[in-house]
Amino acid sequence: MRKRLLLTLAFGACLALPLGGAQALAGAPVPVGFGTPTYVSQVLSGGEPFVLQSTKAGTYVFTAHEGTTLLYRPGVENGIGGDLSYLGDYRNQVGIWTSSDGGLNWTPVNWNNTMFFTNPLINTGFSDPSMTQDEGGNIYDTGIDLANDSLFSSSDGGLTWPTGTADCHDGDRPWLAGGVPGEVFLATDTVEGSGSGHEVFVSTDSGATCSATGVSDSGTLADGTSYTGDGQLYYDHQDGSLVEPAVFSNPDGSTGLGISVAPNATQTFADGTASFTPHEGVHSTTLFAHWPAIAIDSANTIYVVWDTDARAAGTSGGCNGAETPLANSIMMTYTKDQGKTWAKPFVVAHPGTRVLWPWVAAGNAGNVSVVWYQYDSVVDPDCAPSTSNLYVYDANFSGATGKRPAVQTVNASGRPAHEGQICQEGTTCVASGQDRRLGDYFTNAIDNRGCVLIATADTMLLDPITGQELPTARPLFIKQDSGLGLDGLACS
Repeated sequence: MRKRLLLTLAFGACLALPLGGAQALAGAPVPVGFGTPTYVSQVLSGGEPFVLQSTKAGTYVFTAHEGTTLLYRPGVENGIGGDLSYLGDYRNQVGIWTSSDGGLNWTPVNWNNTMFFTNPLINTGFSDPSMTQDEGGNIYDTGIDLANDSLFSSSDGGLTWPTGTADCHDGDRPWLAGGVPGEVFLATDTVEGSGSGHEVFVSTDSGATCSATGVSDSGTLADGTSYTGDGQLYYDHQDGSLVEPAVFSNPDGSTGLGISVAPNATQTFADGTASFTPHEGVHSTTLFAHWPAIAIDSANTIYVVWDTDARAAGTSGGCNGAETPLANSIMMTYTKDQGKTWAKPFVVAHPGTRVLWPWVAAGNAGNVSVVWYQYDSVVDPDCAPSTSNLYVYDANFSGATGKRPAVQTVNASGRPAHEGQICQEGTTCVASGQDRRLGDYFTNAIDNRGCVLIATADTMLLDPITGQELPTARPLFIKQDSGLGLDGLACS
């Protein structure tokens, strides 16, 4: 195992590398690059994070899972002597930090000097953050207690969060999309009945209340294909539609990917006529992550990204006798007409190792950033050896929908963000002592100039007293600081 970090280690600069199979940016005066990664906190947990810049106040806002179910049990058992803060700072709320200096320094939100991030009467839930903002600059976040979906908002760039409800709805894995001023949509896997439904609810008072009934976005099509919305959804600010990534289970046993669209969402949710129409863009693929990710550019093109799960048929070299993993790919497709027609899927990254958990952000027409985790070898993540290193990569596309898209691919973290196993078996990972500190995803976004922001968990710190693994990951922020952003402006 490589030497781990002890709380204050600085990180080296990263290099911009051309992506095989795509044309490198020609004539770019400065290559795309990322600055030194910054710990948002060296004390609090940072799994499954989001970051954005307030369009109203200009502050950066970062949110992350509190760590309750993103634990490494040996870290609890061995490192509790030096990491008592994990218990002392626990508030049963997702973490929230702000930065007023471009991400160099971060301050935890502190409600009434209680060390709660927000009023617990309107926000209870340690897990599953999802952050968005509406057209009026109100920022929204969510957290769950494995059942209730809390929803709360800030109108001052994340400094205070005075509005919300502790139970917008009962459900699991909520995702948010900000709409017109004061409007936010919450998608969740509802827990009523069999617990298998997926519905979208709306709040029109900045999260103070939510609609009593939701709009279903799952079902079975006429040909027997079943589908469900699954992943971070978006409000299309150009035509008012609501768009979810969707996963399809086809009658032939194959997995399909695409989107599900509810037109004129503000009006139809208000009058009770809203409905989603699924559009399968990729009929047959494999999917390693739990869900795909989407983004919408200024030309109303919708991008879908995912990771494949290549395996050697008839073998048993994977975790628990699963088929042996092969080098896999990060893939992307797009639609210019909200799912009626689709571009042929193409490879974003195939480095000959194992890649996973892509996320996507979009700016001006054809300008896209895709981020993913990349191992330095071919491993099965659920049982990867401790000697395997995991990095954060980014690919910035220009002209992604053209015949000759240009792209720069960068090792954005410049050093490992994690070593070894990533358990994807949910809360059972903690019971079995496996490492689930990274959670199930990490994210990117763009700031008000179109420069790429990355929010990731990081497990490279060790307990300062025991020298052992910490029980939780720490939140890490990475920012594009050279080259052009997705809106065409310099990121220097």
